[in-house]
Amino acid sequence: MIRRILTLLAALALLPAFSASADVIQLGDTPCLLQPAAEGDGGLRRYVLFTGDGDYFHAVQNCRDMTALDGLLLIPQGDSSYINYSSASDVVIADLFPALRAWAGDGYEMILIGYSAGGYPATVLAASLAEAGYTGRLILLDGIYGNYRGVAYNEDYYRASLSTWQVTIYASSEKGYPPISDRTQRVGAALADDEFVTYHRYAMSHNEMRMFYRVFLAGAEAPEPVE
Repeated sequence: MIRRILTLLAALALLPAFSASADVIQLGDTPCLLQPAAEGDGGLRRYVLFTGDGDYFHAVQNCRDMTALDGLLLIPQGDSSYINYSSASDVVIADLFPALRAWAGDGYEMILIGYSAGGYPATVLAASLAEAGYTGRLILLDGIYGNYRGVAYNEDYYRASLSTWQVTIYASSEKGYPPISDRTQRVGAALADDEFVTYHRYAMSHNEMRMFYRVFLAGAEAPEPVE
């Protein structure tokens, strides 16, 4: 708890320098950054970015670069104790779901982005929205996890739970470590021919995959995939 508070305070101290317009909102017990759209009223899109282990500080430092061009951007506060699949992460999922469901019910296009360990809450929330009858986009950046509480997050899970969504899976070329990179490559390749999935692998490290924040949110140019 102390680590979470210190991380959030440090992040908030950076906001005046990096983004004068981001607000902090509370969803249940989960503090989140809410960044308005860079252009106009943001249309009908709501982006939700789940960062990886200990990556929230990096995300806030780059908040200006990551301002979504065409919709509001929500970044739930997190570190390794919060975002990994654990009882703490389940609390965050429960905190965010009512707000995301309300946005979806109001007609907003939901775009959930999960990097590394953030792929777990992004996937579960997308599946919950799909079960409630809403469609959207799920973007996983080296973000496919293994088994948790009896659920195997493999290709069968995505086909059963998210075939009504557009799922983008981008994998690094890391081998062996971190294990999430291997799993993302394996499951992504297994889903590559499914119509609802776009899969690419890049000649990048796991940490370098964070550059796709700006590809999806700010329109930066993506590198060429190797697969």
